[in-house]
Amino acid sequence: MTRKGNFDRKKQAGKCPDVPDIAEYEQEMTTASKIQQSLLPDVPPDVRGVRIACRSIPAHVVGGDYYDFFRWDDSSLDLVIADVSGHNLGSALIMVETRSVLRAHAFRSGNAADALSVLNELLYDDLTRTELFISMFYAKFSAETRFLTYANGGHNPPLLLRCGRKGYIGLDADGMVLGVLKGVEFEEKNILLLEGDVLTFYTDGITESQNDSGELFGAERLYQALYAFRGAPPEEIIDGVLRRVHEFSGHKTLQDDVSLVVVKID
Repeated sequence: MTRKGNFDRKKQAGKCPDVPDIAEYEQEMTTASKIQQSLLPDVPPDVRGVRIACRSIPAHVVGGDYYDFFRWDDSSLDLVIADVSGHNLGSALIMVETRSVLRAHAFRSGNAADALSVLNELLYDDLTRTELFISMFYAKFSAETRFLTYANGGHNPPLLLRCGRKGYIGLDADGMVLGVLKGVEFEEKNILLLEGDVLTFYTDGITESQNDSGELFGAERLYQALYAFRGAPPEEIIDGVLRRVHEFSGHKTLQDDVSLVVVKID
């Protein structure tokens, strides 16, 4: 039978060729979502002198947000948070690649700025081909000294709330997003963290959440939420922030992926 004959027979059977089965597609996407979520740490590592909580919620079935931890011993920790542009399957695939590359080279990065430089070089070609980019913040913390050393690749500056003080410090440093240019140099800074400080890493799905008037949640509202719940454990701080975001947006579906990592210094 000719190919046309096969086509006609499928039409008669009520089936259209070359059209994917919707139920099968949804099942595959659900599987992809489960795999992606399994790649994010459920429980932060146990490091002396800090308490940590983390959460990631994709806007769709899969997303482009990523965070990770690298515990070197009981008193030192690397923390990274990143956001791949877009929030679709392509972003999710780049997120998985980023995780793999980062984990393969984390032990080789001497400092935070080096880590971003290496990642930018290794991911540049793939990001260019897919017309995507990544914002990333990389930090190294030592419980022995309580110093946080960090570099920023175009990511939202984490917010530091000092114990007993109002206002916040935005931890920023010069550096562009990954995947735009080769040979980029990243500035490295450090800051002394104090007992009772609350440090929050986040992706822009939080601050760019909109209400019905198109107004953004913004960094100031994020600070107000963090300040209101600053005395709670990190997990409850995250719950409080997400509750404020949902109240502000009118409990609408998320417009972008949302990720939060909260660190309290003991």
